Amino acid sequence: MRRRVWGATVAAWLRLGSGLALGLVVGVAHAVLFERSVDDLQREIRAAGAEGKQLAVVLSLPDCPGCLEMEKTVYRDTHTQRAIERRFRTFHLDLARTEPIIDVKGRATTSTDLAKGLRAFGTPSFVFFAVDGSLLYRYSGTLDRAGLRRLADYVVRAKYETVPFASRDATRGKTADRPSATLHASPPAGNLPLYPELALSASDGRERRLADFRGQVVALSVGYTQCPDVCPTTLLVLKGAVEALPLVQRQRVQVLFATLDPDRDALAMLKEYVAAFSPAGGRPVVGLRGNAEATARLISQLQLVAEKRPSGNAGYTLDHTAGVFLFDGGGRLRGVAPFGQSAADLRSDLASLLAEGAGGQTVAQRLSRAY
Repeated sequence: MRRRVWGATVAAWLRLGSGLALGLVVGVAHAVLFERSVDDLQREIRAAGAEGKQLAVVLSLPDCPGCLEMEKTVYRDTHTQRAIERRFRTFHLDLARTEPIIDVKGRATTSTDLAKGLRAFGTPSFVFFAVDGSLLYRYSGTLDRAGLRRLADYVVRAKYETVPFASRDATRGKTADRPSATLHASPPAGNLPLYPELALSASDGRERRLADFRGQVVALSVGYTQCPDVCPTTLLVLKGAVEALPLVQRQRVQVLFATLDPDRDALAMLKEYVAAFSPAGGRPVVGLRGNAEATARLISQLQLVAEKRPSGNAGYTLDHTAGVFLFDGGGRLRGVAPFGQSAADLRSDLASLLAEGAGGQTVAQRLSRAY
């Protein structure tokens, strides 16, 4: 009889234990950062105030590689969950949704219009609100676990009033949310998205996104076909850098040239222009062109300068950002080579990024396995 009672007691505890375990699992699942979607920002800000917290919302897209990477490697980290949830109510807003949402002032709007109003042009974008609905800070770009915790602490301490946020870990002397390979190119600024979302018409007759070139190292230059000096010089240096690589590696580098002057740079003109800079033995240079809205998005995401200046001969010229944006085989922005960087240094940077993708494994895949 005692054995039966003991057995029944054990069974009861096992059932209770299973329930507790299930409850813990469910609790952890609900604690995943930015898992809940938001459709009424005003209501959630009030709820955050009642909890003594602020509101943090991440703007994302279903096909955003950086968003997916963070969902897998950052938001589920227990330490990060505790650090963020202690200070913020967290939600995500899918920019692809078509249903109306309520903004912080109680007005009906769309997710895309809200993003435009917040000037959140890249994904993921983290937007922080105070309990009165005012915008505290906005950051676009992928972060690792430590980087997201630093960002939250930066907002809580209102450091944005004195210094800009940087994803660099000063104690280690390297950028925490980027691989640490040394390049001659400068590290991207902290406000640049690591996975820019660009959708532009291409000189090869297709609509192109940066994601289309995964598995290749990408060198992106911006400018316009009537540029008298900077653009052709940059493209010639890039041509030389690619041609300095071993023949077997040249096909793994894609050079892109995005025009900042869509009014004058038709696709046919762009195609003819970039053909002159295609490296021997390498992939043809692809020209990219967007309409006015897409060009403005490109300028905003990459923090470019593109200012028209009157010109007697050409009507106008463009004062524009000069340099080369370097992306690794996983599609991640790794460096910005300034105008004037030598072909030898660019060749060295391309070789370093190509070496990271050796064995058919992209940087993003290695990072995801590391977590």
